[in-house]
Amino acid sequence: MKKFLIADDHSIVRTGLKFLIREEFMDAEIDECQDGNSAWKKIQTGEYDLTILDISMPATDFLHLLKNVFDLKPDLKILIVTMSSERIYAKKYLNLSPSVKGFINKEAAPSEIRRAIVSILNNKKYLSPRLLDIQIQEILKGKEKNPFDALSIRELEIMNHLVSGKDIPEIAGILSVDSSIIRIHKANIMHKLGVSNVIELCEMVQRF
Repeated sequence: MKKFLIADDHSIVRTGLKFLIREEFMDAEIDECQDGNSAWKKIQTGEYDLTILDISMPATDFLHLLKNVFDLKPDLKILIVTMSSERIYAKKYLNLSPSVKGFINKEAAPSEIRRAIVSILNNKKYLSPRLLDIQIQEILKGKEKNPFDALSIRELEIMNHLVSGKDIPEIAGILSVDSSIIRIHKANIMHKLGVSNVIELCEMVQRF
């Protein structure tokens, strides 16, 4: 019997993922939670064949969560399912650790999400058709370098909070750092991407 953990702050997403899992594994045992702290507690005490995580859960330092998971259970398989852009975020997260086996957008077809789950459980890394196409086009056609590749993974995480409407004190609270640290990261993000404010940043993210 396969055992899964789904960590996402939207109940409708968790319900949909449970349905997809049970289409493939009728007797699956599925735990669920809606924030990073709850996910970490379950991972500490449970044994899962696959953990499905959203990188945008509220009040969650996602990189800190992943680091703790990698240190405690380096063999745990992780699939990231999120609304965040695959083109912007997937490469950095997939390269973060061998534990991260896939990165897929929530808008993907149910059949694609099922395929990702099955592939990862068969010890394969999953790249979505969209992500594969982007990589092929960049190689074959010499497509212009993705500007977001210049950002560190921490900068990507902070950028994700900024474009979701969070202010500097709120982000600092989530990441448990001083607001001055977030201001420095924000300035670096703006400089690297050549934008002047959060509105321009949001517009740039939407284009990708």
